[in-house]
Amino acid sequence: MDGILLHYVIIGNGGAGVSALQAIREVDKNSDITIISREQYPAYSPCSLPNLIAGEVDKPKIFRFDKNFYHRLNTKFMKNTEALQIFPQDKEVKLVDGNRITYDKLLIAAGAKPITPRGITGLELEGVHVMGTLDSTLRILAHINQGVKHAVVVGGGFMGVETATMLKKRGIEVSIVEMLPNILSRMLDQDMSDKVGKILKEHGIKLVLNDTVKGVHGRKTATSVSLQKELLQCDMVLIAIGVTPNIDIVQSSGIAVNQGIIVDSAMQTNVRDIYAAGDIAEVHEQIEGKQGSFAIWPNAIEQGRIAGLNMAGIHTPYSGAEVVNVLDIFDTPVVAMGYTSKDIGRCKVISRFTPDSFKKILLKKSRIVGLQFVGTIRNAGTLYSLMKKGEDVSGIEDRLLDDNFVVAHDIVPL
Repeated sequence: MDGILLHYVIIGNGGAGVSALQAIREVDKNSDITIISREQYPAYSPCSLPNLIAGEVDKPKIFRFDKNFYHRLNTKFMKNTEALQIFPQDKEVKLVDGNRITYDKLLIAAGAKPITPRGITGLELEGVHVMGTLDSTLRILAHINQGVKHAVVVGGGFMGVETATMLKKRGIEVSIVEMLPNILSRMLDQDMSDKVGKILKEHGIKLVLNDTVKGVHGRKTATSVSLQKELLQCDMVLIAIGVTPNIDIVQSSGIAVNQGIIVDSAMQTNVRDIYAAGDIAEVHEQIEGKQGSFAIWPNAIEQGRIAGLNMAGIHTPYSGAEVVNVLDIFDTPVVAMGYTSKDIGRCKVISRFTPDSFKKILLKKSRIVGLQFVGTIRNAGTLYSLMKKGEDVSGIEDRLLDDNFVVAHDIVPL
């Protein structure tokens, strides 16, 4: 930008916020930028937190940049600072200490907060942890170093399964409690979930399905967990149910929300000069065009980049969120792209199971709308590309799961 100096304010120092900061600085070298973070740390990779628990990486390795990153980008980094409220009419952000910051362009990238289950007693006991931040992960590590024999992980979704796997790698006995009849239910159909469940059991992880935690017990420290059907002895409880967009910050602001903050293709909200990106934003995805918060790291990075460019005056439309989840479970890859059968209803299923791999594709109107692989990632990227493009695969359905499948001139645009 030439001539006009602005003040960009970014709420959130995660993937979206930092990506926006970098994009703005590519275009606008001189305007002021302030980035506000609730946490005390410079930018880090939340994807590495489970690896930190497993002892596979050290704390310094999870930080994304060197110590001079913010200085080099001429950015004011406000750590340990929470933005409480936004006043669009005054173009101000109120901080937890009562001070206010004025802005010309504002990005809300405050992310998502861990879901804490209601109705469970004893969550205040020592030894109960909620997955989600570096601080909580460091507390978990400190607890493990004091000696943990058996952990109960509450939640059998992506976060719960990944956390349980990492704890098991530390030699801790682990039980996963999931209220639904299958783990990873947002990623996998029942039959594919069963394959993953078998792998977890073979590695000594106990699965308790169709059950819920009623309470955590112990005098000062957690010693057991009561379920509807049984009692589990433990000395650590990890809440890993998932996250929900942290939209409290926009209450009474006039900014439109549904599950997350609603944005257009420029990542702009319904209020001029205010943008949102990352886990807090509600966007459309690339396969069916459904609206939602698709909280994965690559989406946050790309949404932040798009928001930053648009804030800096470079019109750049967002093409939509990726619907991809990739897990590594004891060196067995688990890939889920698109939707499950439950999400899309009636569909055609193509599957191929071998002793070492399990592959499944869901088709609707001759288009790939879901892919689930366990034990292999081969051709997953190629098939996902067909899925995003909405290609008609009716002529090659029988070959989609071949290991040597390639896209050549099989598909001719109509």
